[in-house]
This record gives sequence, structure tokens and C-alpha cells, in this order.
Amino acid sequence: MEFGKMFSSMDAHVAGEAYRIVTQSPIRFKSSDLKSQSEELANHFKTEKNLLLNEPRGHRGMHGIIPVASNRADIGLLFFCHEKVSGFKYEGVLAAIGTLLEMGGLARRENGRYTVETTEGVIEVRAVFDGDEVTEISVHNQSASVSRSTQAASVLIDGRRHYLIYPLPPVIPEIDLAHLSVINEWGTAKVAECVRTDPEVSGIALVEERPDGGFRSVTFERDGYIRRSPGIDTTLALLALQEKQGGHVRLSNTSIFGSTLEAESNDGPASVRTETYVMGAHQFVLDREDPLAQGFLIV
Repeated sequence: MEFGKMFSSMDAHVAGEAYRIVTQSPIRFKSSDLKSQSEELANHFKTEKNLLLNEPRGHRGMHGIIPVASNRADIGLLFFCHEKVSGFKYEGVLAAIGTLLEMGGLARRENGRYTVETTEGVIEVRAVFDGDEVTEISVHNQSASVSRSTQAASVLIDGRRHYLIYPLPPVIPEIDLAHLSVINEWGTAKVAECVRTDPEVSGIALVEERPDGGFRSVTFERDGYIRRSPGIDTTLALLALQEKQGGHVRLSNTSIFGSTLEAESNDGPASVRTETYVMGAHQFVLDREDPLAQGFLIV
């Protein structure tokens, strides 16, 4: 057993989206800039990444983040994930910053504003405290452009991530766990269809507008996986669609599993606010003699 290969992490989630934030790691990068470090992480360290994503008893929905120093922002974040899974998500930025602030890994500021360097650019995050606890954390997106077709709305978030937004089809009366099987069948088929016709699509969302003005939604990623979160990108897409009507817009978006995100815009950058929940701490040891060194993936 190589105790020199020990990792420490904090696990947290934002509206159900789970993240493993690596606070101590033997991974060393040759490069100093974040883009090159991200490429190194993507192309190497397969065993280490599998250990962190698959143990203890990992699952497809677990994502990884390594905080690094940045000369452009208060902190840099490197994302890693399972194969064929979209790496960057705003949820990860909020999960990492909220966790690091509460555990002292990031210095607290009086104005509650922090800058985060990612491969998507520098992102500004705002945190609200009650004592030492982060009770609210929010992020502004850069842009959202909208177009429509006869079947779906198309929204491009930050000029990079493309989502298709569908209303409920006749076979699905409402977004509820009672209809999860039919929703899953619809989503799996629709994602496969969309990926064939548009290889760049990031995901699709099935959306139901509620009588109270809020939304319920299910977001499917490119491999057909249903996000636990309502999806910050999905929520920003819904906000962009509402903004077409003009003026100040505020909405809530609730997932099929019951978690909710709040968003608003007033003819400017849109913001989504939520809370980070720390679930626990882990220590991992990389034992190269382990016959099950890739860990256990629950699907």
C-alpha cells in the first residue's frame, strides 16, 4: 500500500448535483496555467480519477473538482468526471466555493464576492453568510441566446453549451415521480435523436410550467442520464425564454426529485441562487495491488 498516494476530499451537493472537492492530492501538474493543467488532468491520471469518482461506491452522478492557484482570479477550479460526461457545470463552481469558504480553504471577504478561474473563463460568485455558515450562494452567467423551432426552444448558454427545451408531450401528463418510467423512456429516445442530428448538443430539458408561475423540469445529459439537480444551465435557459417578454423576471425551477433553484434577471446578467450542502469528508489511498483498483461504480 502506498500511503504517499493519499487523497483527501470534501463532498458537497448543490440542489442534488454531487461534487467531490479534492483538498489534498499527490497529483502534480507540469504547467502553471489553468488551461494547460486542465488538459493534463483530462489526458492523464486515469487511475487517480477513477479512485476519486468510484470510491466509496461511486456513481455516474459524482463529479470531481481540484482547486488550484490562479493569477487571474481568487482561485482556479479544475473539473474531472466520468467518461462522456460534461465536465463544467455552474453547480460545481458553487459547490466548491461554498465548501472552501466554510472550511477555511478560501479567505472570506467583506463584500462576499469572489472570482473563479475555469476553462469557461473567469466567473464571479457571491456568498451570503450567517456566522460561519454560507446560507446563500449565487452566480451570474455571461449570456444566453434563444431561438425556436416547431418542436423545441434552443438556448445557447455562455456561447458554449447548447440545450433544447421541450414542453410536455401528450404521453406525459405532468413531471412527477409517478411518471418517471415514461419520462425516462421519452428522454432516452429524444437525447439519442438529438445527438444524432446535433453532435454539439449539451443536453435536453423537459419542462412543465406550473400554475404558480414556476417550472418543473427534467434535464437529460448526452448519455441519457437524468440530472438530480434542476440544472443551473436549464434554469438560465428558462429565464432567457421568459426574458423575451421583457422587464424584471424571477422564477423557480424544481427537479422531478424535489430540489429547487431560484433565478432572476432585470435586463442584465441573469443570476441563480442556491445553497451548498457539505455531505462529508473522505480520505482515499491508492493501492496498486488492489485487484479492484478501479473502484465500484453504481449505475
